Amino acid sequence: MNKAIFWDLLGTLGGASRSLLTEDFQLFKQAIPALRAATQKGYLNIIVSNQSQIAHGLMSLEDFNAAFFKLLNFLHAQGVMITGVYVCPHRTEDNCICKKPQPYFIEQAINTYQLKRQFSYVIGDSWANDMVLAKNTGLNSILVLTGEGVNSLMVARENWQDAQPTHIAKDCLDALAYV
Repeated sequence: MNKAIFWDLLGTLGGASRSLLTEDFQLFKQAIPALRAATQKGYLNIIVSNQSQIAHGLMSLEDFNAAFFKLLNFLHAQGVMITGVYVCPHRTEDNCICKKPQPYFIEQAINTYQLKRQFSYVIGDSWANDMVLAKNTGLNSILVLTGEGVNSLMVARENWQDAQPTHIAKDCLDALAYV
């Protein structure tokens, strides 16, 4: 049985939600134990991230790729396995098919890795992107209270009837208690 955790990157595993992924990006201290715990529980770790700053010209695709490659190498050196990475570089106004909460990348991963939806999760800090993505793909969801999480909990809660998280966790490691 294949199951996955679809991790948001910025605000969930490290950095601020609306920051740039640069070569000095810092993971939250809970990120590596969380990613390791997910693997130990039999989950594939898959990162799904919106990176519109590329389309907005705030960073080049080459700079993003260099920073991301450095992050993946660091994770690998820490014994963390990342099975897949899906990144949307577009702006909202581009109306692409890959920007969260569109289901495109999740559907690709489900088909590629033959994942079971009922055992897979989206873990993220954004109601509008991550919790709605989980709803759009029929996955479980965990809202973490890092990054935009508190704002999603307090301000966006009026919209939750459309996409309520399965669980709420204080951070990415705490989220693993629910999977």
